[in-house]
Amino acid sequence: MKERAAVSKINTKNLALISIFSAIWIVSQIYLGPLIGQITRQHGVINRVVGWLLMVVLAELTGRFGRVSLMSAIAALATRIVRRSASLYALTVGLGYALGGLVFDILYFLPFANNFEGRRRKIYILVCSVLSGIIAIVPYLVFKFYMLGLHGFLALSPVYAYYLIKGISLSFFGSLIGLSLTPKIEVWKAKVRT
Repeated sequence: MKERAAVSKINTKNLALISIFSAIWIVSQIYLGPLIGQITRQHGVINRVVGWLLMVVLAELTGRFGRVSLMSAIAALATRIVRRSASLYALTVGLGYALGGLVFDILYFLPFANNFEGRRRKIYILVCSVLSGIIAIVPYLVFKFYMLGLHGFLALSPVYAYYLIKGISLSFFGSLIGLSLTPKIEVWKAKVRT
């Protein structure tokens, strides 16, 4: 019983990493997001790329469920507070990022995922990214459906399909960058997990 409780407990190192990674996600979203958005004319680029990169790195470093979920929830909530965006639209977008983090966390730590190694593990992590990237846009789509109704939503469905493909691609790209960093952080795993 004591052993099981110790597994779910967040130690100081994990808490520090969650705090640092949340801060990186928040600061990059607040300061880099608008700048990159103006340059690319695309909204959410930094949020997706940085967020999913951090999800991969945090999950790899800590090796425990719940850390990614907590980081994504903190980042989503903090950006809504800092930007003072309490509109239903902003809240649904934030909820999407929090749900995306939760789904990534769940998929990443499924018991059978421990059996994957090498290339199969990387492919599995990228699949986790794609699926969590899909989930991240669901609250936004539900909000749009609620606001526009069936006919309005269907009329704009090509636009939403583009947003879905863009979001999945950016999540995939962020995770790919995160995977490229995992060999460099291998030495830190033992230090973080003790």
